[in-house]
Amino acid sequence: MSTRQPLRILLIEDDSMIASVIALGLRLLGVPYLLDTAYSAEEGLDLFNQNAYDLVMSDYNLRGMNGLSLLTTMRQSKPDVPTVLFTAYDTSHLQRQAREAGINEYIAKPFLIEDFVNLARNLLPVAANEIGAHPQ
Repeated sequence: MSTRQPLRILLIEDDSMIASVIALGLRLLGVPYLLDTAYSAEEGLDLFNQNAYDLVMSDYNLRGMNGLSLLTTMRQSKPDVPTVLFTAYDTSHLQRQAREAGINEYIAKPFLIEDFVNLARNLLPVAANEIGAHPQ
């Protein structure tokens, strides 16, 4: 029986309280994972360039570069890494920009943590979705 490596998730959120709530919520994923949290776009980009991630989630409103620009930059270097953009500034224009940039999922704040976790679970590699799955 092979030992599965934990999944690696990068969360970029400059509000430490919101980052903590999301981190607590991600415990509901039900899969082994490592969570790295960055509190700025620049810190997120540094971590992204140093590590291999299975999922990247970013707030839109960050100090410095916004989350859309950040995720767009990340997708240019590693287009296979799934990305989630979340924002309190939900507009149809931003939704369209995220779609055009190839962002996998977009979610508006405030969101239910269960919805956020389900969205993350659905983007993780198939092995994550097999854990707890019912046999056919």
